[in-house]
Amino acid sequence: MGQHDMDLTQLLVLAFAAAASSVIKNGAAVGAGIFLLPVLALVFPPKIALGLGAPIMLASDIMGLRNYWGEWDNWPEILRIILAASIGIACGGYFIHIIPGHLFKRCIGGFAICFSLYNLLRGTRLAPQRLFSKFYKVPAAGGVVPALVIGYVGGVATVLAHAGGMVWSMYYATQKLEKRRFVATMIMLFALSNLVKLVTYVEFDILSLNSTLIVLAMTPLVYLSSNLGNMLNRRMDPVLFRRVVLVIILVLGGSLLV
Repeated sequence: MGQHDMDLTQLLVLAFAAAASSVIKNGAAVGAGIFLLPVLALVFPPKIALGLGAPIMLASDIMGLRNYWGEWDNWPEILRIILAASIGIACGGYFIHIIPGHLFKRCIGGFAICFSLYNLLRGTRLAPQRLFSKFYKVPAAGGVVPALVIGYVGGVATVLAHAGGMVWSMYYATQKLEKRRFVATMIMLFALSNLVKLVTYVEFDILSLNSTLIVLAMTPLVYLSSNLGNMLNRRMDPVLFRRVVLVIILVLGGSLLV
Protein backbone atom coordinates (compact mmCIF):
# COMPACT_ATOMS: atom_id res chain seq x y z
CA MET A 1 0.00 0.00 0.00
CA GLY A 2 2.80 2.43 0.85
CA GLN A 3 4.47 1.88 -2.56
CA HIS A 4 2.08 4.26 -4.33
CA ASP A 5 3.30 5.95 -7.55
CA MET A 6 2.21 9.58 -7.78
CA ASP A 7 0.85 11.19 -10.92
CA LEU A 8 1.13 14.91 -11.71
CA THR A 9 -2.21 15.79 -10.09
CA GLN A 10 -1.26 14.04 -6.86
CA LEU A 11 2.15 15.76 -6.79
CA LEU A 12 0.51 19.17 -7.26
CA VAL A 13 -2.05 18.48 -4.51
CA LEU A 14 0.74 17.23 -2.24
CA ALA A 15 2.74 20.43 -2.83
CA PHE A 16 -0.35 22.57 -2.22
CA ALA A 17 -1.18 20.66 0.98
CA ALA A 18 2.38 21.01 2.27
CA ALA A 19 2.42 24.75 1.58
CA ALA A 20 -1.10 25.46 2.88
CA SER A 21 -0.63 23.45 6.09
CA SER A 22 2.62 25.31 6.81
CA VAL A 23 0.85 28.64 6.33
CA ILE A 24 -1.95 27.49 8.65
CA LYS A 25 0.45 26.18 11.30
CA ASN A 26 2.31 29.49 11.48
CA GLY A 27 -0.62 31.79 10.74
CA ALA A 28 -3.61 30.33 12.54
CA ALA A 29 -2.02 27.82 14.92
CA VAL A 30 -5.00 25.51 14.53
CA GLY A 31 -5.77 22.40 12.53
CA ALA A 32 -2.72 22.17 10.23
CA GLY A 33 -2.56 18.39 10.48
CA ILE A 34 -6.32 17.99 10.34
CA PHE A 35 -6.42 20.25 7.26
CA LEU A 36 -3.80 18.08 5.56
CA LEU A 37 -5.68 14.83 5.93
CA PRO A 38 -8.94 15.57 4.05
CA VAL A 39 -7.09 17.53 1.34
CA LEU A 40 -4.76 14.63 0.58
CA ALA A 41 -7.62 12.12 0.90
CA LEU A 42 -9.28 13.81 -2.10
CA VAL A 43 -6.64 12.37 -4.46
CA PHE A 44 -4.84 9.67 -2.46
CA PRO A 45 -6.16 6.49 -0.83
CA PRO A 46 -7.09 7.59 2.74
CA LYS A 47 -4.42 5.58 4.54
CA ILE A 48 -1.67 6.86 2.23
CA ALA A 49 -3.01 10.40 2.73
CA LEU A 50 -2.57 9.90 6.48
CA GLY A 51 0.98 8.63 6.06
CA LEU A 52 2.05 11.52 3.83
CA GLY A 53 1.10 14.00 6.53
CA ALA A 54 3.86 12.86 8.89
CA PRO A 55 6.92 13.91 6.82
CA ILE A 56 5.18 17.15 5.79
CA MET A 57 4.60 18.11 9.41
CA LEU A 58 8.03 16.90 10.49
CA ALA A 59 9.64 19.26 7.96
CA SER A 60 7.51 22.09 9.37
CA ASP A 61 8.43 21.10 12.95
CA ILE A 62 12.14 21.30 12.13
CA MET A 63 11.63 24.93 11.08
CA GLY A 64 9.81 25.56 14.35
CA LEU A 65 12.51 23.92 16.46
CA ARG A 66 15.08 26.24 14.93
CA ASN A 67 13.04 29.26 16.05
CA TYR A 68 12.22 27.98 19.55
CA TRP A 69 15.29 25.89 20.40
CA GLY A 70 15.78 25.38 24.12
CA GLU A 71 12.65 27.30 25.18
CA TRP A 72 10.44 24.27 25.93
CA ASP A 73 9.19 23.39 29.40
CA ASN A 74 10.23 20.47 31.65
CA TRP A 75 12.24 18.13 29.41
CA PRO A 76 11.72 15.01 31.63
CA GLU A 77 7.93 15.41 31.34
CA ILE A 78 8.19 15.77 27.56
CA LEU A 79 10.11 12.48 27.47
CA ARG A 80 7.45 10.75 29.60
CA ILE A 81 4.70 12.00 27.30
CA ILE A 82 6.55 10.86 24.17
CA LEU A 83 7.32 7.45 25.70
CA ALA A 84 3.61 6.86 26.36
CA ALA A 85 2.69 8.44 23.02
CA SER A 86 4.94 5.96 21.23
CA ILE A 87 2.91 3.09 22.68
CA GLY A 88 -0.32 4.84 21.64
CA ILE A 89 1.08 5.41 18.14
CA ALA A 90 1.95 1.72 17.80
CA CYS A 91 -1.55 0.66 18.94
CA GLY A 92 -3.22 3.17 16.62
CA GLY A 93 -0.99 2.13 13.73
CA TYR A 94 -2.16 -1.47 14.06
CA PHE A 95 -5.78 -0.28 14.05
CA ILE A 96 -5.19 1.66 10.82
CA HIS A 97 -3.60 -1.43 9.31
CA ILE A 98 -6.73 -3.57 9.85
CA ILE A 99 -9.58 -1.07 9.25
CA PRO A 100 -11.07 -1.06 5.69
CA GLY A 101 -10.01 1.94 3.58
CA HIS A 102 -13.53 3.13 2.73
CA LEU A 103 -14.53 3.14 6.40
CA PHE A 104 -11.35 4.97 7.37
CA LYS A 105 -12.12 7.66 4.76
CA ARG A 106 -15.53 8.26 6.35
CA CYS A 107 -13.90 8.43 9.78
CA ILE A 108 -11.55 11.14 8.48
CA GLY A 109 -14.49 13.14 7.15
CA GLY A 110 -16.48 12.75 10.35
CA PHE A 111 -13.55 13.79 12.52
CA ALA A 112 -12.81 16.84 10.36
CA ILE A 113 -16.44 17.96 10.70
CA CYS A 114 -16.46 17.44 14.48
CA PHE A 115 -13.13 19.25 14.90
CA SER A 116 -14.20 22.28 12.87
CA LEU A 117 -17.62 22.58 14.54
CA TYR A 118 -16.07 22.16 17.98
CA ASN A 119 -13.71 25.07 17.38
CA LEU A 120 -16.18 27.27 15.48
CA LEU A 121 -18.65 27.04 18.38
CA ARG A 122 -16.09 27.81 21.09
CA GLY A 123 -17.12 30.76 23.19
CA THR A 124 -20.74 30.63 22.04
CA ARG A 125 -23.85 29.42 23.85
CA LEU A 126 -23.63 26.23 21.81
CA ALA A 127 -20.04 25.59 22.91
CA PRO A 128 -19.54 21.81 23.18
CA GLN A 129 -16.81 22.34 25.77
CA ARG A 130 -19.42 22.86 28.48
CA LEU A 131 -21.02 19.50 27.81
CA PHE A 132 -17.63 17.86 27.30
CA SER A 133 -16.33 19.10 30.67
CA LYS A 134 -19.23 17.44 32.49
CA PHE A 135 -18.05 14.01 31.41
CA TYR A 136 -14.30 14.40 31.18
CA LYS A 137 -11.73 16.59 32.87
CA VAL A 138 -8.26 16.91 31.41
CA PRO A 139 -5.73 16.08 34.16
CA ALA A 140 -3.60 18.98 35.35
CA ALA A 141 -0.05 19.03 34.01
CA GLY A 142 2.61 17.67 36.33
CA GLY A 143 3.28 14.22 37.73
CA VAL A 144 4.24 10.92 36.13
CA VAL A 145 0.81 9.30 35.83
CA PRO A 146 -1.02 12.26 34.20
CA ALA A 147 1.85 12.66 31.71
CA LEU A 148 1.73 8.97 30.77
CA VAL A 149 -2.06 8.96 30.41
CA ILE A 150 -2.22 12.11 28.32
CA GLY A 151 0.80 10.97 26.32
CA TYR A 152 -0.87 7.69 25.36
CA VAL A 153 -4.21 9.33 24.44
CA GLY A 154 -2.41 11.96 22.38
CA GLY A 155 -0.36 9.26 20.68
CA VAL A 156 -3.50 7.43 19.55
CA ALA A 157 -5.07 10.71 18.38
CA THR A 158 -2.00 11.81 16.44
CA VAL A 159 -1.45 8.53 14.59
CA LEU A 160 -5.13 8.22 13.63
CA ALA A 161 -5.82 11.82 12.59
CA HIS A 162 -2.77 14.03 13.31
CA ALA A 163 -4.79 15.37 16.25
CA GLY A 164 -2.41 14.85 19.16
CA GLY A 165 -2.01 18.60 19.51
CA MET A 166 -5.61 18.90 20.66
CA VAL A 167 -4.94 16.55 23.57
CA TRP A 168 -1.52 17.86 24.57
CA SER A 169 -2.50 21.54 24.30
CA MET A 170 -5.45 21.03 26.67
CA TYR A 171 -3.09 19.32 29.11
CA TYR A 172 -0.46 22.07 29.03
CA ALA A 173 -3.12 24.78 29.17
CA THR A 174 -3.54 23.88 32.87
CA GLN A 175 0.02 25.09 33.51
CA LYS A 176 -0.58 28.53 31.99
CA LEU A 177 2.89 28.60 30.41
CA GLU A 178 4.35 31.76 28.93
CA LYS A 179 3.42 31.91 25.22
CA ARG A 180 6.82 31.09 23.71
CA ARG A 181 7.46 28.31 26.22
CA PHE A 182 4.07 26.78 25.42
CA VAL A 183 4.68 26.94 21.66
CA ALA A 184 8.20 25.53 22.00
CA THR A 185 6.92 22.64 24.14
CA MET A 186 4.19 21.80 21.63
CA ILE A 187 6.61 21.95 18.69
CA MET A 188 9.00 19.57 20.44
CA LEU A 189 6.13 17.15 21.13
CA PHE A 190 5.02 17.40 17.50
CA ALA A 191 8.55 16.82 16.17
CA LEU A 192 9.22 13.75 18.32
CA SER A 193 5.78 12.23 17.76
CA ASN A 194 5.95 12.83 13.99
CA LEU A 195 9.30 11.06 13.92
CA VAL A 196 7.78 8.05 15.70
CA LYS A 197 4.76 8.19 13.37
CA LEU A 198 7.04 8.23 10.35
CA VAL A 199 8.65 4.96 11.46
CA THR A 200 5.26 3.46 12.34
CA TYR A 201 3.67 4.34 8.99
CA VAL A 202 6.62 2.82 7.11
CA GLU A 203 6.48 -0.30 9.28
CA PHE A 204 2.76 -0.82 8.57
CA ASP A 205 3.27 -0.05 4.84
CA ILE A 206 1.18 3.12 5.08
CA LEU A 207 4.09 5.23 3.84
CA SER A 208 6.94 4.31 1.50
CA LEU A 209 10.51 5.55 1.63
CA ASN A 210 10.10 6.96 -1.88
CA SER A 211 7.06 9.01 -0.83
CA THR A 212 8.95 10.27 2.22
CA LEU A 213 11.84 11.48 0.05
CA ILE A 214 9.40 13.25 -2.31
CA VAL A 215 7.85 15.10 0.63
CA LEU A 216 11.22 15.99 2.15
CA ALA A 217 12.28 17.43 -1.22
CA MET A 218 9.49 19.98 -0.69
CA THR A 219 11.19 21.33 2.47
CA PRO A 220 12.12 24.66 0.78
CA LEU A 221 8.43 25.14 -0.07
CA VAL A 222 7.51 24.40 3.55
CA TYR A 223 10.11 26.93 4.72
CA LEU A 224 8.77 29.70 2.46
CA SER A 225 5.17 28.89 3.39
CA SER A 226 6.03 29.00 7.10
CA ASN A 227 7.41 32.50 6.66
CA LEU A 228 4.27 33.50 4.74
CA GLY A 229 2.17 32.20 7.64
CA ASN A 230 4.14 34.33 10.08
CA MET A 231 3.56 37.39 7.89
CA LEU A 232 -0.18 36.72 7.63
CA ASN A 233 -0.34 36.25 11.38
CA ARG A 234 0.95 39.80 11.85
CA ARG A 235 -1.17 41.41 9.13
CA MET A 236 -4.52 39.58 9.31
CA ASP A 237 -7.09 39.31 12.04
CA PRO A 238 -6.10 35.95 13.61
CA VAL A 239 -9.69 35.19 14.64
CA LEU A 240 -10.96 35.68 11.08
CA PHE A 241 -8.06 33.66 9.65
CA ARG A 242 -8.77 30.81 12.08
CA ARG A 243 -12.47 30.78 11.23
CA VAL A 244 -11.77 30.67 7.48
CA VAL A 245 -9.46 27.69 8.02
CA LEU A 246 -12.08 25.89 10.13
CA VAL A 247 -14.80 26.46 7.53
CA ILE A 248 -12.51 25.00 4.84
CA ILE A 249 -11.87 21.96 7.05
CA LEU A 250 -15.63 21.60 7.57
CA VAL A 251 -16.30 21.62 3.82
CA LEU A 252 -13.47 19.18 3.12
CA GLY A 253 -14.74 16.83 5.80
CA GLY A 254 -18.21 16.88 4.32
CA SER A 255 -16.83 16.08 0.86
CA LEU A 256 -15.31 12.85 2.19
CA LEU A 257 -18.70 11.66 3.43
CA VAL A 258 -20.42 12.03 0.06
